[in-house]
Amino acid sequence: MKRYRFIFLLFFVLAIAGCGGSGGSSSDDNGGGGGGDGDTAGLCFTSSGSTVVSISIVGTLDNIPTLDYSKDGSTWTPIVLKNDDTVKVSDLSDGEKVYLRAHNTNNSFSESVSKFIQFVFTGTGSISASGNIMSLLDKTLSSTKIPCAKCFYRLFQNCTSLTKAPALPATTLTAGCYQSMFYNCKKLVTAPDLPALTMESRCYDSMFYGCTSLVTPPVISAATLADSCCYGMFWGCTNLTTAPELPATELADYCYNYMFYSCTKLVTAPDLPAGTLAAQCYQAMFAGCTSLATAPSLPATALADSCYSEMFAGCTSLATAPSLPATALADSCYSAMFAGCTSLTTAPALPAETLASECYHSMFTGCTSLVTAPALPATTLADTCYYGMFSVCINLLNAPTLPATVLKTNCYQFMFYNCTSLVTAPDLPAITLVDGCYSSMFNSCTNLNYIKVSFTSWGPQTNG
Repeated sequence: MKRYRFIFLLFFVLAIAGCGGSGGSSSDDNGGGGGGDGDTAGLCFTSSGSTVVSISIVGTLDNIPTLDYSKDGSTWTPIVLKNDDTVKVSDLSDGEKVYLRAHNTNNSFSESVSKFIQFVFTGTGSISASGNIMSLLDKTLSSTKIPCAKCFYRLFQNCTSLTKAPALPATTLTAGCYQSMFYNCKKLVTAPDLPALTMESRCYDSMFYGCTSLVTPPVISAATLADSCCYGMFWGCTNLTTAPELPATELADYCYNYMFYSCTKLVTAPDLPAGTLAAQCYQAMFAGCTSLATAPSLPATALADSCYSEMFAGCTSLATAPSLPATALADSCYSAMFAGCTSLTTAPALPAETLASECYHSMFTGCTSLVTAPALPATTLADTCYYGMFSVCINLLNAPTLPATVLKTNCYQFMFYNCTSLVTAPDLPAITLVDGCYSSMFNSCTNLNYIKVSFTSWGPQTNG
């Protein structure tokens, strides 16, 4: 279960002890602006060393596109593509080029996650792409509108010899149009700019997943988002140090979910100006970004379910948490937000007085440098609200006051589990207990000798 990939590791283990310029559209190997000869000649591949360029159809397309290729950009030869087959286009020697373009002006392309087209590069050489990707759809390049959903889905997936990407000038996108387009292109250094102003569902989903050499991210112009539009976009881009600007102020469900997951060299995070959040919008956005030392400001006061869940989980260089001004919470809004942030010494104020289900679940699990917990003024609890909140915070000295007198199921379960430096426990004023309310709350707190409680009957609710 993705949601708690860091939690379970920390909870138990710690307790025991990645042709031409990306923005280019000319045939020049260095890319360039729009409208050059490379555009009219088509998409260009230039080989450094020996490379075989092939095209593969995965599955059975309803409409097989018609493509032509040329070695000189002038004389064109049809490519006969077949379903469930790989067709060799050209053998390229060092410095040789091959151009591809649509045979007509209204090509379709990939159709779904089980019916799509891929380029395949084999041999000992590397490939630089230049020109305009839209030439695969329309040889006249009269349109900047992508015509179908999943159009370029997985187009360059596992092209580990691709060093440069072609221009992606489309301004009108479709659902999943660039999804996993450069997945696992381990030599790709610079991403092409993305000029569309409006995103569509999953349009950039996993677009650069596993591009471990990527250093320069694209300019992302869109301010209008869509569900899962940037999900996992840079997942595992371990050489990315700076994130692109993200200008959107209105978010969509899952929009930035896992966007920079495991970008281990990411130092600078983008501004996040939205004041109103969406479900899982920032979930695990920076999880595993072990070089991230400064978090972006988070001004939102209107939260949504799981909006910040795991956002900074495993950010082991993060020392100070951003302010969290919201007073109205949502289910799982802060769950595991800072789990495994082993350098975190300063926790944010948490002013909410009415909680939501799992709102603080494992929020600071494994924050081994945290000495002082934030105040927790809430008097209205919710199921599992504080579950594991400070578990394995082995240097926590001071626990917050817990004023609530009406408890909820599992509300304090594992809250201070394995806080081995905790000497003083907060008073527990509730008289009536509920299932699991105090279960394992202070389990393995080896320096804790005394707890003041107001209930008179011990049972499974207080186990541990």
